[in-house]
Amino acid sequence: MAEYLLIDGYNVINAWQEFVVLRQENLEHAREVLIGYIAEYAAFKGYQATIVFDAQEVSTEASLTRRGTVDVVFTDEGETADSWIERKTYELGRIHAKTFVVTSDYAEQLHVLGTGAYRISSREFHEDLKKAKKAIQEKMKQPASGLNRNEVGNRLPDHVLEHFEKLRRK
Repeated sequence: MAEYLLIDGYNVINAWQEFVVLRQENLEHAREVLIGYIAEYAAFKGYQATIVFDAQEVSTEASLTRRGTVDVVFTDEGETADSWIERKTYELGRIHAKTFVVTSDYAEQLHVLGTGAYRISSREFHEDLKKAKKAIQEKMKQPASGLNRNEVGNRLPDHVLEHFEKLRRK
């Protein structure tokens, strides 16, 4: 069964220290950076991720676009990210989907818990994202040889390998 990750985009951008200057300089770029972080995280964890941005911060109509592995939602004018997330959480709860919601909004967290979903504060999510990035980097450092390969040499004791090496050199 798929696991869903719903993120209140501006809540995260406003909560994380690395977005303070970026948000002031270029909000669109801050959103793009967040989308990149979430795409990598969701792919690593196996989540179906959706980032929701309030329409009050942008001058566009409601939209849902797919950006790589992440759905990006801009709510309709007058609709908050919280109300969109509440509605989606309820829908996912009805089909018994495992859903995680990232927000530090206390009222939103109460609603999320009431629907049977899991809440993750922006700070907790930041820590988990850093751990995931570290795990990804460690995985990337592993040598390519021998990964997912079933070679005889990987299963033989050292003394047998030494004997074969002597035979090969004769």
